[in-house]
Amino acid sequence: MKHSIDRSVLKYWDEKEARLEAAHLLDQVNGVLNEGVRQVTPFLSFAMREWAESILRKEHLEFLAEGGFSEAERVRILMGSKGETLDFKDADIALLWVRSTDARAQLEHRQILGSLMGLGFRRDVFGDIRPGQSGFYVAGTLEIVPYLLNHWTHAGREKIEVSLINGKPDVLPELGEERRITVNSSRLDAVIANAFKVSRSMAQEWISHGKVRKAGLVVFKAEAEVQTDDIVSCRGYGRIKLLESSQTRKERIAWQILLFRSRRH
Repeated sequence: MKHSIDRSVLKYWDEKEARLEAAHLLDQVNGVLNEGVRQVTPFLSFAMREWAESILRKEHLEFLAEGGFSEAERVRILMGSKGETLDFKDADIALLWVRSTDARAQLEHRQILGSLMGLGFRRDVFGDIRPGQSGFYVAGTLEIVPYLLNHWTHAGREKIEVSLINGKPDVLPELGEERRITVNSSRLDAVIANAFKVSRSMAQEWISHGKVRKAGLVVFKAEAEVQTDDIVSCRGYGRIKLLESSQTRKERIAWQILLFRSRRH
């Protein structure tokens, strides 16, 4: 007997366009459930990713999120049957390097995004756009790569060169905001709450929902302790690097941190 997810879950989305996108994702999930066929989604916004992953967890399906970059904002989700082994390579993502033919020109993110949309592409066929030393890296689906390599010649008024990247992209490091926070303890929830200026209960909710990673691994324990040089990422909000700690006169703990906020583009 076939099992289909109740489509009333689509009521979560108010906008028609978002509801249509969610309905397509629901069809993909049902395809895995009823036919055992592995599926890969288009590039998803953070909100759509959260919604899709909540359904996949509820149905006990296997899934992986891949965006082509470390800590990618926009990702494709690879879905499989329970117990199936999934490979990030099957997300079918390619990285393109885009640079101006004029060495004096400075390309901007908005030029890259605008020119791609101007070519008639939907936003869901390409992911993050990250800066490099003299250009930008763009994550896209394998399907659009041949066209872009042959027809993407301008970004705004700038003439550009586009090439395929096979190795690791040399993305420019983000400039974090150095900040000092004081906490009663070095518990994960306390540090997150203070760093992102949210309530302790909100930080605990992020942790319990699997949104928080430490050293790249999901952490579900709010009471987990952070240490110097730890990198803690909160999906959709940003990440922090713990630099050093000291004791205050009031016997609280002062942490010097670097805060990297989410781009959300």
